Amino acid sequence: MRRYFITQHPTFGSYANPIASKIEKSPYFYWWLALTLNTDYLEICNNPSSKRFKTNDRIQQVYEDFGDVRYEGDKFKAFTQWWRSKVSDTETRGEYLFSEPLTVNAVMLVEDKEIAIQSVDDKSSLLIRIPKALNRKQIDMSIERIFTKEMTFERGRQTRNPNRSNARYSLSNPIKVETYKMAFNVYEQILLAESDGEKVSNYKLAKVVGLKVGSRTTDEVYDKAYEHRKISVAVTRKKKTAIDAIINVVEGKFG
Repeated sequence: MRRYFITQHPTFGSYANPIASKIEKSPYFYWWLALTLNTDYLEICNNPSSKRFKTNDRIQQVYEDFGDVRYEGDKFKAFTQWWRSKVSDTETRGEYLFSEPLTVNAVMLVEDKEIAIQSVDDKSSLLIRIPKALNRKQIDMSIERIFTKEMTFERGRQTRNPNRSNARYSLSNPIKVETYKMAFNVYEQILLAESDGEKVSNYKLAKVVGLKVGSRTTDEVYDKAYEHRKISVAVTRKKKTAIDAIINVVEGKFG
């Protein structure tokens, strides 16, 4: 059965050779990426029985749910494999973590007496009896009247608000994936430079990741100084966004 996600779930193009630009449109990719960059989480992946985390119930629970996120090679292939890995006979990792419970959003034919009784008492559901002898027009008109009286339909942003989610894990707030894409690009470039024993300036980082900011149109000397300051501030903010996400992700929070 196809599962419902309030927030954009990833698409892959091909499971064997996933398309990065498709995966990067989902916030869940950056959630996973933050876990792969959290040193505490990597430590528990490496040694789940570590005494250091014995009394930390939250990180233990996150590890139990999200599993081992360590990888080598292509991060997009690694994410695809992690997302699609089976946690049960009926659910993948991504569905288990982020999809809405089946009982919350599934429209279904009720054939079980107990389910029917539960549905009558469930304020979040609507149980409708349809006599088979009626024609389609009569049924449609009757259902329309019931919907008008009993239900309020929301459109647009509210229907995608993560605060309305009943999934095991959901975003703390709606986010712009472009912000996190740039933030993690900046952070990964910093890690790459550090691994090579280099210290890279914010201005150079901005050029490498393609971060652009608006400039003022006064004299050229002032423009250059202003541009450098503005770029430095922008890079610092992106770096902080990534670091905050990496720190908070072991608490089961993102965004």
